[in-house]
Amino acid sequence: MDSHRGQWPIAAGLALLMLGELVLMDGLRSAGALVWLLSVPPCIAAVASFKSRDFAIPVTVASIFVSSFVIRLFHVNMPTILSPLTIAETAACLVLTAVIVREEPRRAATWSVGWLMAVSFFAAIVRDNWISGSNYNEMLGSLVLGFGAVGVGLYFRARDTESGRLIAAAVTDAQKEERIALARELHDVVAHHVTGMLVQAQAALEVSDDDPKAAHRLLPGIVRSGTEALGAMRRMVGTLRQGENEIATTDLAADVIATVERTRELGFETRLRIDLPDEVPPELGRSVLRLVQESLTNVHKHAQSPTMIDVEISRTPQNALRVVVADDGQPHELNQGGYGLVGMRERVDLLGGLFSAGPRENGWQVLAELPLEGSK
Repeated sequence: MDSHRGQWPIAAGLALLMLGELVLMDGLRSAGALVWLLSVPPCIAAVASFKSRDFAIPVTVASIFVSSFVIRLFHVNMPTILSPLTIAETAACLVLTAVIVREEPRRAATWSVGWLMAVSFFAAIVRDNWISGSNYNEMLGSLVLGFGAVGVGLYFRARDTESGRLIAAAVTDAQKEERIALARELHDVVAHHVTGMLVQAQAALEVSDDDPKAAHRLLPGIVRSGTEALGAMRRMVGTLRQGENEIATTDLAADVIATVERTRELGFETRLRIDLPDEVPPELGRSVLRLVQESLTNVHKHAQSPTMIDVEISRTPQNALRVVVADDGQPHELNQGGYGLVGMRERVDLLGGLFSAGPRENGWQVLAELPLEGSK
């Protein structure tokens, strides 16, 4: 009973019922025609209730109230089934009951259903002495129909509540994923450049008194790192404002070489080995680049006196890209986890790869294998 798709089939069903009543009527006398016409407003109200219920109950109650007097006054014989109301009126009231119980607040739904019950009870008394005639089977049938309509409304109400809960949970999860992705990019990209600026600035401070020219030579690197950090921030702001996709690397080898060169400029001896397939998917390449950047950032921040950093990117026999970043420095006591390692693990998990990071015999190593086919 979807609020949009269920409207027109019910409208067609009510129209067929009214047409059937017209065929079953014993002659289209003026009073009978009036009663038949008075069943039109409840049917219209039932169809309109899928979108608006402001006047559905008043219109239906007034129409049944007036038609009851017409039937009693002119002794009109109208076909009924398990109800003091006409077939079309009964169907319209059942639809109204189900829709109102589903859509309206509990208090408003209770009052609306109460009004429908009251006018039906009124019709049972006025139209044909229905109650005084001890038509117990008819009374029981009316109760069954009424409770059935309420049950249908409650069922769809519960289903809508559950659907709303699932949608809210999905939205919350999506927002959480967006926050995690943003935090990961801030940590992996911006922090990488800021760390480079910090290392160069510290080096400049160390030598500024003894060798001002050496300090001056470090300034271009600081400016370049700041510019790259600003560019990364602007790209992320553009993504948030306009919903643009994050720019993926189109030349993985060149980007990795540039990252390693920046590490060398900071005074870290770095050895690079790259063996890439002819084509690397841009999204996979971006993740590989982020892994290298974050791993080198961790070396800058946490490794004590490293003499050599090894960066290796190669293709495995299992058709995956293997990324290894290792250093021979003594791991800092804080280098036991944190957001950087969490972000790298999340990147690898999203692509269905394998990830490990931890101390080795001499230094620290980050190892990742990313399938070239994508996430599995």
